[in-house]
Amino acid sequence: MRPGSTKAAAVLVLTAASLAACGGDSGDAVTLWMNPVIDDQAQSRAFWQKVESGFERECGVDLDIELEPWAGREEKLGAALMAGDGPDVVLLQSDMIPQYVAEKTLQPVDDVLAGSERAYSPPVLDALRVAGQSYGVPLYRTVTTTVYNRKLFADAGITRLPRTWDEVEADAPKLAARGVPIVDYSGSTEEPLNLTFYPLLWQAGGHVFTADGTKSAFAGAQGVSALKFLVGLEAVHGLPDDVATKRSGVAEDAVATGRAAMSPAMTEAAARNVIAAIGAQNTVVGAPLRDRSEVTFGTPGAVSLLRGTKKPAEARELLAYLTSPELVGELCADSGFFPPWPDASPPAGDDVHRSFARALPFASAGDAHPQARKVMGLLAPHLQAALLGEKTPEAALADAAEEVDALLGSG
Repeated sequence: MRPGSTKAAAVLVLTAASLAACGGDSGDAVTLWMNPVIDDQAQSRAFWQKVESGFERECGVDLDIELEPWAGREEKLGAALMAGDGPDVVLLQSDMIPQYVAEKTLQPVDDVLAGSERAYSPPVLDALRVAGQSYGVPLYRTVTTTVYNRKLFADAGITRLPRTWDEVEADAPKLAARGVPIVDYSGSTEEPLNLTFYPLLWQAGGHVFTADGTKSAFAGAQGVSALKFLVGLEAVHGLPDDVATKRSGVAEDAVATGRAAMSPAMTEAAARNVIAAIGAQNTVVGAPLRDRSEVTFGTPGAVSLLRGTKKPAEARELLAYLTSPELVGELCADSGFFPPWPDASPPAGDDVHRSFARALPFASAGDAHPQARKVMGLLAPHLQAALLGEKTPEAALADAAEEVDALLGSG
């Protein structure tokens, strides 16, 4: 954000709306659909109950916070929007926003952002913009990075943990000789590609879409290189035996159970589970993998204002309330995620948290596009076919590109 008269004017506008909201008849409650950002259910309920009562006390407006599960949330929101029965404010990830903007279901929130007490990190704001307008107020940001089971490498005689694709490929046979795949990878078509194939595509210097968004770009040389990297590891038993159908899961995490030596895209919560399973002395949280680029997945979580709200002033007041640095700081402390500010890592963080904070500058929220989620669904089966040996990497990506380009061309 830029200081000066523009921001001051926006603050005045927002303040006027806030006073109107706080001073008027509350009527029906403002509704916020929130997903379980805080893993501990009791802690999550306590936090959002405090937010609810604090907002109602400060503004005199009823607030109804509904804690929704992650599973099926897009389908539920879509059905609610079609029925004209959606919430006023909803939590969205950045790659979901372009789709809802294209469907004309979100309102810009630049005025709310201008009134925030703290400046946001530029990459966070960039991830929430569509055609120059902001459609989300960030509450937190996530990041993934590489986590190693150091003991498995040591047992294979490897003392320097691999940080590049070349080093991974060189170490894979040494671990495979001991029956251990070097990389944990989940190739099920139900897995989000942001946590599996896309980081490798970005590390190879590739993109999902062309710059103008009219065609796919993943079937180019960079995408082929990324898929060949995976298929090459599979050929030397460097991936789990069930890689093509494997789902991710904390309870049976392969790095934690000794069934894989490293994960290239692990969350902080998953890393802590690894530490609990094998000990801090055997766990290393490293930097994102490198090929042509060093990059990993990380996204802001933001609250967005739905166009169909019947209480727009009160809903904007809620968004402004949620920008409080104290509220955001407590949410991030309880969830283990990072604040959306430029200085994202609090000094009180432990070594694990600080290690993930060092990966933040390399985090990418992905290629924004209204069809991003549908493209994942089209691409995933072709990636799976390559892992099963049914298609070459070139053919798999070319076939996927044909389907995706038909989708994009249909508008």
